[in-house]
Amino acid sequence: MDLNILWLVPIAYCIHIIEETPRFVPWAKRYFSAPSTFAQFVLGNVIFMAYVLISVFLATFYPGEWTLVLGLSTAAWIFSNFLIHASFTLLTGEYSPGVVTASAIYAPVAVYIYTTFLGSGILNSFDIILSIILGFSVMYVPTLIQVWRGKRDHLFDSAPEKAD
Repeated sequence: MDLNILWLVPIAYCIHIIEETPRFVPWAKRYFSAPSTFAQFVLGNVIFMAYVLISVFLATFYPGEWTLVLGLSTAAWIFSNFLIHASFTLLTGEYSPGVVTASAIYAPVAVYIYTTFLGSGILNSFDIILSIILGFSVMYVPTLIQVWRGKRDHLFDSAPEKAD
């Protein structure tokens, strides 16, 4: 099996960021507490890109059970990002910046990579499931924290002020 297919993930991510960049921060301010600035958006994407590049690098240059699980988790990560964009677009009826590339590139790339890995037998079922849990955790834990913080902040914003 050619592990270089994992490099499709950072390539897809770069394309996805191009779609998100001009509109994501204003959109996200309506649903999350962050990123509230373009600098926060850039920092978050630098951190996620570091995870993707390090994971794919380790999997392709030092293939072993754990590095392959880590590399494969990046495909689960982009698929989970697709689910977030698609869900927000459907729930709000509003374009979620990134939904086009997430739908047209992320979902097919992730399915292709997982199908290839499953067919190769290079990892067992436990490892495949672990990679999915890891990839979804990397995406959903920070996202859910931001959603929760945004809801909490909105609750405090709308609370009436006490008179002294």
